[in-house]
Amino acid sequence: MTMIRKVEQTIRKYSMLEKGDRVVVALSGGADSCALLGALAALAPPWRLELIAAHFNHGLRGEESDGDEAFCRSLAGKTGLVFATQKLAETAIPAGLSPEDYLRRERFRFLDRTAEDYRANKIALGHHRDDQAETFLINMIRGSGLDGLKGFLPVRENRYIRPLIGVSREEILGFLRERGAGFREDASNSEGIYLRNRVRLDLIPFLREKFNPQMEQTLARTAEIIRRDDSFIDECVRKVLCLPHIRKEENEISFSASSVLSLHDALVYRVLKSLLEGLAAGEGGFSFSHLQALAGLLKESRTGKRLSLPHGIAARREYDRVILTAEPEESSPRYEYPLMIPGEVEVRERRMIFSIRREKEVPVNLKDRSAFFFDGDKIREPLVVRNRREGDRFEPLGTKGSQKIKKLFMDRKIPRRERGRIALLADRESVIWIENMHFSERVKVTPETKNLLVLEVRPKTAGRRPAQENI
Repeated sequence: MTMIRKVEQTIRKYSMLEKGDRVVVALSGGADSCALLGALAALAPPWRLELIAAHFNHGLRGEESDGDEAFCRSLAGKTGLVFATQKLAETAIPAGLSPEDYLRRERFRFLDRTAEDYRANKIALGHHRDDQAETFLINMIRGSGLDGLKGFLPVRENRYIRPLIGVSREEILGFLRERGAGFREDASNSEGIYLRNRVRLDLIPFLREKFNPQMEQTLARTAEIIRRDDSFIDECVRKVLCLPHIRKEENEISFSASSVLSLHDALVYRVLKSLLEGLAAGEGGFSFSHLQALAGLLKESRTGKRLSLPHGIAARREYDRVILTAEPEESSPRYEYPLMIPGEVEVRERRMIFSIRREKEVPVNLKDRSAFFFDGDKIREPLVVRNRREGDRFEPLGTKGSQKIKKLFMDRKIPRRERGRIALLADRESVIWIENMHFSERVKVTPETKNLLVLEVRPKTAGRRPAQENI
């Protein structure tokens, strides 16, 4: 069976596509993504697909990364496809995030924006059967439950699709050889510092040689079985969450301990995890030890027993009921100070002084972390220094499109109690600067900038008042 036929079978099996769909194809330049693009391009005429090739340049490998982008641009041109790309402007990894996690999130943001820009309803990813086997083993090594062992989903959110999920790496390489198609090799894929590489290069070959010659196929099939069972358990959990003994209010959930404990053990932990994630607005970070501690509280008969959990969530026992409460995200009072250009203002809640002035050119000392530069002609006055408001959006430097600041804070793992304190600079259109994080793509300085604004932020010194304070 040809690879294209296998891909089409997978598409039909999981209802990944409908005729006439517009699809963003994630194109890294590696063998997997090139094969994905080739297979979908071959299926495009009979399925009436419109394809957009999308390449995210993370910039970590310098000229090699730029070479990947040039290769992908050329490949898209040869295939007659629209090509979208973005280069990550900042390569510094935020505190609390692994490099892999940070780059994965930035890549998905780019793919989502590309789909929005081109009105595409599907995003195709190049994960294949052997990736699935590796993911199964990695999550098993880390002690994951069913949620991790089910691996990649063939279809996620009815938007992200993986047409190669039933195809092996060997089949992909054979497909590219038959077509005489080239691809880019990423040297980091052979570096032993990454767990996935060690699993691919060391563990799986060992298991294949010593235990099962069809190891990747077996593990991928096991993941598929687990996905099926996990889906059934999820449906059971959804039914439990609708029972009357579970009461949900703003920042509080309560439930009957005895009713939850009467469930099968397989459901107890899943129900508790769902309740915690719902209270934490979808944030993760609840480990097995957290769930175990909460399950222990359910078995505790003593009224008044309390437990502290991540994301500002507290649990307490009141007779048969367990009450989960989350501290409000905006625990700090609102503040807002107008900032004239030029001008200076003291933000009393932060004990900080903000000043802004015009300059003819960017000062030489670009390492000064207290100074920030904007294109004044792109700013829509008036300016205000304030904390976050519900619905605030932001355009991170080096990206197209905006995202909610709340989502940005969640991605950066900013504690809920701290989010209301962080200072923002906004004009009448949007937020243009976030304390210790980002400033906006919309107002960035370019070679064409003629009206340079310099924002300086410094701590308030006791006994000193701003030279000019805006009231």
